[in-house]
Amino acid sequence: MIPVPFQRQALGFTLIEILVVCAVVAVTLGLAMIKLDPSDSQRLNAAVEMLAGRLEAARDEAVIRGEAVAFSSDGQGYQFWRADTEHNAWVALPDTDTVASGRLAEGVVLSSLRVNGKSRPLGERLIFSFSGLVEPFALTLSIGSATGDIRVDALGRINIHRAL
Repeated sequence: MIPVPFQRQALGFTLIEILVVCAVVAVTLGLAMIKLDPSDSQRLNAAVEMLAGRLEAARDEAVIRGEAVAFSSDGQGYQFWRADTEHNAWVALPDTDTVASGRLAEGVVLSSLRVNGKSRPLGERLIFSFSGLVEPFALTLSIGSATGDIRVDALGRINIHRAL
């Protein structure tokens, strides 16, 4: 009878097996992080859509209240106002779900404001009348070299031109 060499039973994983599993997990997590981190154009598009929705709500608020509602921005944040005809002044609207003051997404700025095709300084109020009519205006939001536009026509209809 030939003696059978002593066979060792495997009690765990080899170092190579553990390193391969770690490498696979690291690559998978790296791809997931890239997918979860929104790109500049995705952040810009989200900011454009959010602001367009707030502007639409402001127009509706003017019609419902029967008084003018205005929008203004310093380039980083924005505010909504109502006309106080009794005191001939603008009063900041209290924050509600749809018409609330706020800040643009990180890195996104309001880079230009045009009313009737003419450039206007940031901070100027854009007024929605109680009839829903408005002077046509366009807002350009940007992040880096990417831009997105919000255009509002005289009837208060809002069109979005997204970044690609």
